[in-house]
Amino acid sequence: MDFVVARCLLCGKNHDVYEDHKDYKKLAEQKSPTFICDFCSNRVRRESDEKNKPKKPI
Repeated sequence: MDFVVARCLLCGKNHDVYEDHKDYKKLAEQKSPTFICDFCSNRVRRESDEKNKPKKPI
């Protein structure tokens, strides 16, 4: 199984992106592949959901 080593734009960690990943073709064409990993994607989504919740009264 082929893979590409890509760096996450938010956390900076290197990840192995395998052929079955949805963005594999795009990353394989890039000179220095970068993407946003699942962990950072979920973290940003959760932070935005928390920000949009109504404030609790004190």
